[in-house]
Amino acid sequence: MERSLFRYILQHTWRDQVFMLVLTVISFPLIYINLEIPKRIINSAIGGKNIPESILGFEVTQISYLMALSLLLLALITINGALKYWINVYGGIVGERTMRRLRHALYQQVLRFPLPQFKTTSAGEIIPMIVAETEPVGGFIGESIGLPVFQGGLLLTYMVFIFNQDMWLGLAAIALYPPQMYLIPRLQRKINLLGKERVQTARQLSDRIGDTVAGSTEIRGNDTFHLERADISERLGKIYAIRFDIYKRKYFVKFLNNFLAQVTPFFFYSVGGYLVIKGSLSLGALVAVLAAYKDILSPWKELLNWYSTKEDVRIKYEQIVSQFDPPGLVDSKLMEDPPATIPPLAGEIAATDLTYSENGVTNRVDRVSFRISPGQHVALVGGGHSGKDDITHLLARLVFPSAGRINVAGNNFADVHQALPGRRIAYATQNAHIFSGTLAHNLFYGLKHQPVQPAVYDAAQEKTEQTRVRDALAAGNSPHDVRADWIDYVAAGVANSNQMTEAALGVLSLVGMDQDVMSFGLASTADPRADPVFAAKGLEARAQIKDRVQTEDLAPFVELFDPATYHSNISVAENLLFGTPRHPDFQPANLPQNPEVVQLLRDIGLLDDFYAAGAKVARLMVELFADVAPDSALFDQYSFISADELPEFRALVGKLADGKLAALPDDAKARLLALTFRLIVARHRLGVIDDEMQRKIVEARADFRRRYNDREDVVEFFDPDRFSSALSIQDNLLFGRVAFEQANAQARVSALVREVAREVGMKQELVRLGLEYQVGNGGSRLSYSQRQCLAIARGIMKNPDILVFNEPTSGLDPASELRVLRAVLAWAEGRTVVWALGRADLAQEFDCVFVLDEGKLIEQGPFKELEHAGNALTRLLA
Repeated sequence: MERSLFRYILQHTWRDQVFMLVLTVISFPLIYINLEIPKRIINSAIGGKNIPESILGFEVTQISYLMALSLLLLALITINGALKYWINVYGGIVGERTMRRLRHALYQQVLRFPLPQFKTTSAGEIIPMIVAETEPVGGFIGESIGLPVFQGGLLLTYMVFIFNQDMWLGLAAIALYPPQMYLIPRLQRKINLLGKERVQTARQLSDRIGDTVAGSTEIRGNDTFHLERADISERLGKIYAIRFDIYKRKYFVKFLNNFLAQVTPFFFYSVGGYLVIKGSLSLGALVAVLAAYKDILSPWKELLNWYSTKEDVRIKYEQIVSQFDPPGLVDSKLMEDPPATIPPLAGEIAATDLTYSENGVTNRVDRVSFRISPGQHVALVGGGHSGKDDITHLLARLVFPSAGRINVAGNNFADVHQALPGRRIAYATQNAHIFSGTLAHNLFYGLKHQPVQPAVYDAAQEKTEQTRVRDALAAGNSPHDVRADWIDYVAAGVANSNQMTEAALGVLSLVGMDQDVMSFGLASTADPRADPVFAAKGLEARAQIKDRVQTEDLAPFVELFDPATYHSNISVAENLLFGTPRHPDFQPANLPQNPEVVQLLRDIGLLDDFYAAGAKVARLMVELFADVAPDSALFDQYSFISADELPEFRALVGKLADGKLAALPDDAKARLLALTFRLIVARHRLGVIDDEMQRKIVEARADFRRRYNDREDVVEFFDPDRFSSALSIQDNLLFGRVAFEQANAQARVSALVREVAREVGMKQELVRLGLEYQVGNGGSRLSYSQRQCLAIARGIMKNPDILVFNEPTSGLDPASELRVLRAVLAWAEGRTVVWALGRADLAQEFDCVFVLDEGKLIEQGPFKELEHAGNALTRLLA
């Protein structure tokens, strides 16, 4: 990247800068005339001297002359204001566009960083440099040339005007500028050095905060709060001291400027007043000079601010660029403009004297040579520092050899375009990154090289898209549309999105995630109006599930919904609503405060029963948990009342002992009502909700439904003949609730739902919905084993010629690890596989084994030949 700020600015914005300079130069004569007119108004129009008899053939009086000059002054003020507005707006556009270019260029540099660079440069340092530290750079670029020219020209115009009035006044006006021009750069130099130190210290603080966030578990586990707070306090103190020093110096510079600016009028009033008294200078000229000098202060201050900002921005820019230009950057030619056709890599892999070092001293791979035949499956085994992981990095072209070379299918791997290994080699590691977004985005990530099918837009959207492309190209950004279809179906071996879904399910089955993606799909929702066919299949599946629950001895495991029956596996509130609440006031937690619900219970004679039930529950909870420690897990598992609420309910129970339930305030009654609404008969078994109360609740349910049947904004009621958009697909199909305290109930019922869904033809749509599952930040909504399996599936999905894996199954249990490994090797029959193993015994599944130690290849051959006593492999197997 260009290291000089002004060369970078001219390289990318010189046409814009010339345009702004033209506008600036046009404004100078107008500004001069704008200064001359007030003098003419005072001396001529108001003073009644030198008034022309006519202008353009029109007779001129003193009043008309005054009005003409005043209108001309107003017109010039308007024109100058408009010019300044357009210069500022255009400068802002140029600055924002160039900042966008700079950020994009820095991001491109990050993509070219050698992998070892990320071991010394953290995201906590990179992110603020791209996002925050470029902000003042972009703000400065738009005014970097235009502002000093405009303000300098303005200053010069005012000076010429003052000198035209009187030479001595002109000299007085500029007398104190030379000392300022001498002192300020020297004072600013120290401020610049302090600013540089501040930026570096702030980056270190950002990195340390990121380290704290990543290590929060260790901080809590080791009780090192005070250590971390002391460390942050020390860093904050250092920044405070630097900024305090900057403030002292910066405001001294401002004080000096302001003081010198206020001294100059002394000369005007003394010398200028003397000249007016002596008749050597007119009063109008003196007034005009004073007005001009008052205007001079603004451009001079702007120039000083510009110089200060320029120095600050220059330091920031140079520091940013230096951080984004580390040694070992990948050549941009290997990443830009991929070839039109990507040849296959179905040839021999040959490594000759392969050496790799990250620090230039210690060789992590030391003069290793080997050959791997096309289609051969090779296991890499060794200890933690054997170099096996580095060899996988080299074979996947994630890093470059320090010495030696790798030939793949006759290609020198150090010289090929990144598209070749990126598309023909699948790489997965134990800590593979999962991107935020959907499961599909991560699964198909290896197929998204460039847009394949443009997005479809209407006329207005198409116009917006054209503007986006134009602006992106003007800023040196990528013109590609991220909303287009990027998936390379041909590379995946399919013809369309439906076949891609089938292929995705096949690959996920290979790594054991087929049930997971079906479960993700069942946990999602579907709108029956958008897809009535899918909803009809859902109702068909619901009917089959109901029949099978009744005929396959599954009745104890699931309680099917029936509008005429009280359900013991859902709460009292859910029994009353018997639907999915849509309005916040009808959420179960808010029902006790809902006056409509309270009135309904009063109308049907249930309110007092609910108060009494709540009182009984409160007494039981206070009695059972009176001696339980506040931090006990029993509160979370069995209690309706938290440890913090226990004293309040103890006081409430004390009032109930006096038999004054009716006298309780409304908020206390609402608390009792809330306890009743939370009761689940099958789970809590407190004997509070007896058969008679259950019957009344079912009656209240019918009354509630009659009142709100036409209010879709309140509750979407459960209906055996209707597919609900408010319920998950699994709940729609099951139309019931899994029974509490039944061993393996959830697993058996879920398996039944998946099986029936497949039988009625819902599998394709469920897989599609499952692929839209949001995996969370870094795949946080997936388990560690699921993330590893997804990384393997991502590599297989792009149909590679070579698979290079670095312990990608380390998070799986031994049985699952062996199953996935065998499945992948069977799929990869005829393809080259290089797999670094964490367990040496798995090497028997491969054609050949490479045994590494301290970066050297010490043994290679079939597993049967190397497992004899005395060999290095035997020691790894022990």
